[in-house]
Order: sequence, then structure tokens, then C-alpha cells
Amino acid sequence: MNRSKVVGHRKPRTPAEFHALGARLDRELSVVRPFTRKRGFVFKARTWDELVNWESQRLISEHRLLR
Repeated sequence: MNRSKVVGHRKPRTPAEFHALGARLDRELSVVRPFTRKRGFVFKARTWDELVNWESQRLISEHRLLR
């Protein structure tokens, strides 16, 4: 079986360092992307029809906001 090739090693970092790196990337992205970032959530539909209805209502409300 072929083993995967590993190039280099990751430096061990603390959670605070990862948080700072993420914040820096978010600042860089906000320069490139002028619109605000949407926050995600999970919508659990019981049926496909309920999902289609929810998506159409969401699109209608977003369209009204853009006007």
C-alpha cells in the first residue's frame, strides 16, 4: 500500500496563536470582500416540500432587502 508523502512539519501552536491567525485572515478577507459575512445556521426540514417552501420564502425576503 502506498503511504502518503509528508513534506515538512507543522510547528506546534497554542490555541491563542490559532485564534490570532484566524483573526488576521478575517481582516484580510474583509478587505477583499466588501459585503458583510453571513452567519450560518442549520435548518432541518422534515420534508422536501417544507425545505422548498423555506428556501422560496428566504429568497423572497432577501430580494425585498436588496430593493
